[in-house]
Amino acid sequence: MPMDMHPLLPLQGQHVPDSVDEIEQSVAQERQRLARELHDSVSQAFYGINLCARNAREALDADPHQAIAPLEHVIRFAEQGMAELQALLFNLRADALQTDGLIVALSKQIALLRACYGLNIDVLLGTEPALALEIKHALYRIAQEALHNIAKHANAGSIIVQLTVNEQESMLEVRDNGKGFDPARQSPGCFGLRSMQERAASLNGTFTLESAPGQGTCIQVHIPCGATDNLLIVGKAAS
Repeated sequence: MPMDMHPLLPLQGQHVPDSVDEIEQSVAQERQRLARELHDSVSQAFYGINLCARNAREALDADPHQAIAPLEHVIRFAEQGMAELQALLFNLRADALQTDGLIVALSKQIALLRACYGLNIDVLLGTEPALALEIKHALYRIAQEALHNIAKHANAGSIIVQLTVNEQESMLEVRDNGKGFDPARQSPGCFGLRSMQERAASLNGTFTLESAPGQGTCIQVHIPCGATDNLLIVGKAAS
């Protein structure tokens, strides 16, 4: 049964919608945000559970001992999904990013994908950057979505994840040597790509995708330092 959506009471200093159109727009934006959060977190966890459970079932026929690892990953994905859903329901924003930092969160996600999907991922992440939590959250979700797209569709033998932060901008790149696709023929309703674009745009950033059949795929996200204005800065500067 779908939940009714209600505009949240504004915090002190926030703009109060004073027209029906503004209220409807606020409700629509909140629905869009919730749909994006559900897709980028809980649905990814369910996909991981499904894939690891299938791997465990296949291993049981050949060597039951080999089923232990994918079953452990099923538990981890289930725990992740429950935590993400709880955070979403209580309007929390990426607690792991606030406590562990972006680099640790990305490293844990990549380790999980390596173990469960057998992906060959090289990482160039550097040290924890001093960025607003909103920027860290966006970069983490975009990287997560890109990596899950690779796991599901690319059949890639090599993946590179690179994060570069300087005084002007944050740049995230995820590149693979998989089968690629023709972006011009990609369905405009593809929620994953739209979600990545929206996350970058919400912070005045840019999202670019380069791909061609048989030539792999590369996504790049650039978020300017100006996006941190008036936002909480979390983490320490890279040394």
